[in-house]
Amino acid sequence: MSIDDKYLNLLKNEKNLLAFSHGSDSSALFFMLLEQNIEFDLALINYKTRLNSDIEEQSAKELAKKYNKKIYIKIAPKIEKNFEANARVVRYEFF
Repeated sequence: MSIDDKYLNLLKNEKNLLAFSHGSDSSALFFMLLEQNIEFDLALINYKTRLNSDIEEQSAKELAKKYNKKIYIKIAPKIEKNFEANARVVRYEFF
Protein backbone atom coordinates (compact mmCIF):
# COMPACT_ATOMS: atom_id res chain seq x y z
CA MET A 1 0.00 0.00 0.00
CA SER A 2 1.29 3.47 -0.78
CA ILE A 3 0.20 7.08 -0.80
CA ASP A 4 -0.56 8.55 -4.24
CA ASP A 5 2.06 11.10 -5.38
CA LYS A 6 -0.50 13.90 -5.76
CA TYR A 7 -1.33 13.54 -2.05
CA LEU A 8 2.28 13.11 -1.00
CA ASN A 9 3.17 16.53 -2.38
CA LEU A 10 0.32 18.13 -0.46
CA LEU A 11 1.15 16.31 2.76
CA LYS A 12 4.88 17.00 2.63
CA ASN A 13 4.37 20.74 2.41
CA GLU A 14 2.15 21.00 5.48
CA LYS A 15 1.93 19.99 9.11
CA ASN A 16 -0.76 17.32 9.37
CA LEU A 17 -3.05 15.90 12.02
CA LEU A 18 -3.85 12.20 11.98
CA ALA A 19 -7.18 11.19 13.50
CA PHE A 20 -5.89 8.15 15.35
CA SER A 21 -8.02 5.38 16.82
CA HIS A 22 -5.22 2.83 17.25
CA GLY A 23 -7.14 0.54 14.93
CA SER A 24 -5.49 -1.17 11.98
CA ASP A 25 -6.31 1.59 9.46
CA SER A 26 -5.01 4.54 11.46
CA SER A 27 -2.01 2.54 12.68
CA ALA A 28 -1.09 1.62 9.09
CA LEU A 29 -1.45 5.25 8.03
CA PHE A 30 0.73 6.31 10.99
CA PHE A 31 3.60 4.15 9.74
CA MET A 32 3.05 5.12 6.11
CA LEU A 33 3.37 8.80 7.03
CA LEU A 34 6.51 8.08 9.03
CA GLU A 35 8.01 6.15 6.13
CA GLN A 36 7.39 9.11 3.82
CA ASN A 37 8.89 11.62 6.31
CA ILE A 38 5.60 13.51 6.49
CA GLU A 39 5.18 15.78 9.50
CA PHE A 40 2.11 14.98 11.59
CA ASP A 41 0.68 14.88 15.07
CA LEU A 42 -2.07 12.67 16.47
CA ALA A 43 -5.60 13.33 17.67
CA LEU A 44 -7.44 10.63 19.58
CA ILE A 45 -10.92 10.61 21.06
CA ASN A 46 -11.51 8.12 23.84
CA TYR A 47 -15.22 7.33 23.90
CA LYS A 48 -14.66 4.77 26.70
CA THR A 49 -17.09 2.37 25.05
CA ARG A 50 -14.87 -0.73 25.14
CA LEU A 51 -12.82 -2.43 27.83
CA ASN A 52 -9.64 -1.66 25.85
CA SER A 53 -10.35 2.06 25.34
CA ASP A 54 -8.01 3.24 28.09
CA ILE A 55 -5.34 0.69 27.14
CA GLU A 56 -5.46 1.92 23.53
CA GLU A 57 -5.19 5.53 24.70
CA GLN A 58 -2.12 4.70 26.78
CA SER A 59 -0.58 2.76 23.90
CA ALA A 60 -1.20 5.71 21.57
CA LYS A 61 0.56 8.02 24.04
CA GLU A 62 3.54 5.66 24.13
CA LEU A 63 3.64 5.45 20.33
CA ALA A 64 3.54 9.25 20.06
CA LYS A 65 6.35 9.58 22.59
CA LYS A 66 8.46 6.94 20.86
CA TYR A 67 8.23 8.77 17.52
CA ASN A 68 8.34 12.30 18.97
CA LYS A 69 4.79 13.19 17.96
CA LYS A 70 2.37 15.41 19.83
CA ILE A 71 -0.88 13.75 20.74
CA TYR A 72 -4.11 15.58 21.46
CA ILE A 73 -6.62 13.56 23.44
CA LYS A 74 -10.26 14.20 24.18
CA ILE A 75 -12.25 12.11 26.63
CA ALA A 76 -15.75 12.11 25.22
CA PRO A 77 -18.73 12.54 27.48
CA LYS A 78 -20.83 9.43 27.89
CA ILE A 79 -23.14 9.07 24.91
CA GLU A 80 -26.44 7.49 25.96
CA LYS A 81 -28.30 7.40 22.63
CA ASN A 82 -27.80 7.85 18.91
CA PHE A 83 -24.10 7.09 19.33
CA GLU A 84 -22.94 7.66 15.75
CA ALA A 85 -24.58 11.07 15.39
CA ASN A 86 -23.45 12.27 18.81
CA ALA A 87 -19.93 10.88 18.35
CA ARG A 88 -19.73 12.81 15.08
CA VAL A 89 -20.58 16.02 16.95
CA VAL A 90 -17.82 15.28 19.48
CA ARG A 91 -15.32 14.71 16.64
CA TYR A 92 -16.31 17.88 14.77
CA GLU A 93 -15.99 19.97 17.92
CA PHE A 94 -12.61 18.42 18.73
CA PHE A 95 -11.09 18.78 15.27
